Amino acid sequence: MKIQIGGLSEGIHRYRFKVAADELNLGEQFRADVDVEAALDKTPTQILLTSKIRTTANFQCDRCVAPFEEELSPSYKMLYVLEGSDTGHLGPSEFQVITPGHNVIDITEDVRQTILLSVPLKLLCNENCKGLCPSCGKNLNEGICTCSEPAVDSRWEKLRKLQSN
Repeated sequence: MKIQIGGLSEGIHRYRFKVAADELNLGEQFRADVDVEAALDKTPTQILLTSKIRTTANFQCDRCVAPFEEELSPSYKMLYVLEGSDTGHLGPSEFQVITPGHNVIDITEDVRQTILLSVPLKLLCNENCKGLCPSCGKNLNEGICTCSEPAVDSRWEKLRKLQSN
């Protein structure tokens, strides 16, 4: 996803990209196309890129191991400054330097990393997922299991007595 900035006039410019997930090397859980809306706000010394990304991914629930699909819609901003501009007030991850004669901005890797960082650490099919029965393995979202109370591990009995005191 390359954006031509050589000869770009000042002001806001909008771009749309549609890329296959495998072109971004996102992994096997990503099968849907990635839609990117990018807006460049160009001034004489800098370009502010604002990007909105949309895609869907197939995951497996961490509690009940059921497959589910989730829509991801992360966004990111990047400031591109001309070489020699004052950037002392910015952190190193807040901008990228554009050298004179640099005519193209490639946002492919930024989009890829933004998508991967937007994947939740805890993958749940829904917020109220009940998980699996620890005895029989039945998915408790589909109904109550017929297991009796789980057997108590005798090693924990002394702690249980302390808790009840």
